[in-house]
Amino acid sequence: MSRKSSPNIKILLDTSFLLPILGFETSHEVMSAFQKLYAHTLYYNDISILEALWKIVKVIKGEESEIKRILEGIIAIRNTMEYAPISEKAIENSINMYKLGHRDMIDNLLYSIALSEGLRLLTVDKELINFIEEHGFPKQYILTLEELTQIG
Repeated sequence: MSRKSSPNIKILLDTSFLLPILGFETSHEVMSAFQKLYAHTLYYNDISILEALWKIVKVIKGEESEIKRILEGIIAIRNTMEYAPISEKAIENSINMYKLGHRDMIDNLLYSIALSEGLRLLTVDKELINFIEEHGFPKQYILTLEELTQIG
């Protein structure tokens, strides 16, 4: 019996999934997803790098080794992932999401990039997922960890 190969999915990574690449562990749940990601085409946007840096600067001391690790992570992201641009359509959609009550513009932009570029946003953000479901936004552009582990 031949085993069917898993499909290559174009995945936009939420900020939680960039933090480990920058040298900062997140939840076990997020860390365990990395073994599944190698088989897919990964995308990032600089807005996630900015959000990651906001989180990182709160916890680092600013030592040279910490900064070096972050820079190595940025280089790794840029060299191994595709860049997903923010289109006008994505900006318009993210503003509409904000006006409907979802106040996290980073999440709004990431979801809207996935929507406009035909990607799946890998996220653990239940609030975002619930908002999308409640307001009838297309859910096929969201990828949960549960769905990721079921692929293949």
